[in-house]
Amino acid sequence: MLQQEHLGYCSPALADEGALLYGAAVTQARIETAVRTAARRAGDVGATLILAFLGHGMAPQGHPELYMMGADAQPDVLGSAVNVGHLLVQAAEQPGVNGVIGLVDTCHAAGAVPDVKALVAGVRGGRTRLSLLMASGAEQEAYDLVFTRELTKLLRQGIPGAGEHFGVSALRDKLRHTVLGQDIVSLEHDGDHFAVHDLWLAHNPRGTGADGPGPGLLGAEDLRSALDAIGLAAAWPEPWSLHELDRVRHDIHAIKESGVRAGPPALVHRALHVVDGLRICLVTQSFLTSWVDSKLTTQRLRKALPLLPADAYALVPDATGTALLRDLLELLVLRAPRVGDSRTALLTRFVVALGSDAGIDLSSPGVAAWAGACGARIELNDAQEELLRGQTARRLRLVVSLHATVADDWPESLSLWLLDGGTVCERAEIACAPTQTAVEAKLAQAVAWARKHARPRQAPLRHVDVAVPTSLLLRWRPEETDFGVRLGVNHDVVVRWSMRLNPPAHLWWINDHARAGLEQMSTCAAKAPVDWLAEQDATQAADLAEQLRAGRYTRAVAFSHRPAHLKQAMELLLAYVPVLLWPDSDCRFSPTEQALLDMVWDRLPTELAQAYRRRWQGGSVEPSDRLADLRTVWHDLEWLDFCSWFDTQHAVHGSIA
Repeated sequence: MLQQEHLGYCSPALADEGALLYGAAVTQARIETAVRTAARRAGDVGATLILAFLGHGMAPQGHPELYMMGADAQPDVLGSAVNVGHLLVQAAEQPGVNGVIGLVDTCHAAGAVPDVKALVAGVRGGRTRLSLLMASGAEQEAYDLVFTRELTKLLRQGIPGAGEHFGVSALRDKLRHTVLGQDIVSLEHDGDHFAVHDLWLAHNPRGTGADGPGPGLLGAEDLRSALDAIGLAAAWPEPWSLHELDRVRHDIHAIKESGVRAGPPALVHRALHVVDGLRICLVTQSFLTSWVDSKLTTQRLRKALPLLPADAYALVPDATGTALLRDLLELLVLRAPRVGDSRTALLTRFVVALGSDAGIDLSSPGVAAWAGACGARIELNDAQEELLRGQTARRLRLVVSLHATVADDWPESLSLWLLDGGTVCERAEIACAPTQTAVEAKLAQAVAWARKHARPRQAPLRHVDVAVPTSLLLRWRPEETDFGVRLGVNHDVVVRWSMRLNPPAHLWWINDHARAGLEQMSTCAAKAPVDWLAEQDATQAADLAEQLRAGRYTRAVAFSHRPAHLKQAMELLLAYVPVLLWPDSDCRFSPTEQALLDMVWDRLPTELAQAYRRRWQGGSVEPSDRLADLRTVWHDLEWLDFCSWFDTQHAVHGSIA
């Protein structure tokens, strides 16, 4: 139950007319007087009145009529409380009022529905409009303002496809999925046939016009807060343009120099910082839409996102298309940079990654002109050098295959391939005894062999793929191979499934099927393309096999905890899904922890290797450290391309003594 009573009212037509009443001074008389005063003001200018009732509600036994309890209300004494339904009718009957929207978050909230006869008759002859959104049924309790909290989230985040404005029905439908244990009730009455527009509660940030010119959620919040803090709320730039942002900047400088209404210097500096940041975002959005042009896609935007501070990942939007571009730019410029860091460093990495992924010349004069306009010339040079180092580091890959197993145990030889830019440049085979100790010793020798061949190519060896048969996947961690230092300390080790190198005749289709799954995964714009399985999914092998044959699971599959029959499940899943993840021990991944993959998906599987390193070294407190509890078998397009090479080539050549 709630501990204080709250009453709020405002009007979309009167942005500066609003009030919030709360605490011990909110009596019955004060609530009723405030609502009637607000109704008169709305009627004077033909505005829509929005009323929010938050607090204790009571209803007579057997008569579901809501009475809101003010500070002076007495339990079960109806005359000491506010009859919400009667008050709503009075507000809707006020001459000139365009309509009333009521938000009710109390126990027995649906009891606020008034007698409809009072709305269809009365002094206005039935020309009344009333929309209600209520947190609970007439005989239900409401708890912890959960209705109000979830409603606030919706108003801030928006609803795709819900139009330019929020009406009660769209909000009701969404809230019914997020407010559990309370019946969300609505009422919409419209008796004014002369009304031009439906009643609406707020602008929809994800409405039809959300992709047009204007700030995103982060930009709008930061700018409004910054301008309000120095008394320049009326200076909001409209229409959204560089010219209008420059005008606002001039206004800020004017009050800074005059000293009038400027407030503390830190607030003025912040306002300038936000305006300049939004100017950079606007310039960059215009540049990217012309420079990358037809190659600018939602997937490419997410792929180009640079490594962010841990707390910034919670702000990565679920949007797509133009809205995603705008929101990412605001995140990279306004929120993600740490104190003392360049605010364009992350932005330039993002722009350079986009251009590189799209195959566009990064040395073109247009790129330098954009960097100059944003004051980011040095940051651009840094980002291009970082990109070049990364490309060089990714050139070479060592593939080590353990497919020559003996009776589902350790192999008698290791097959090696060194790839340069995806092309096989060196091949070899190493004989070994069929034991873990012997295999790990030869794996260390394989890395030394690859490094020797890497030196003439003037590129480091960072990436090691280890192709492992099913029988060894659950009992071996190749990155922990120790030859004085663990293999995974200086190398990104990725575990692959060796069966994909040369599938038996009855599994000829598995790599094509994996390609189709990867293509489907690439269309997932916001969330990680992962299907999480529960324990019963692993134990019911026949049902799982049937679902796999029917195409039920084609994306990545993960287990929320390690099932008792994981090996049997893996034998089924590996042929069908391109990526498989499971907990390394008895730990469980809660839904909140599963969402971690949404944050880091575009950096996997490399981020897994980094999480293992951080776990070994200790001391890190990154949220992504939880990844160290996951194991994976990962197949991407690079690996499938390598597998397809076996269709036309002799895979093993040469030997190492």
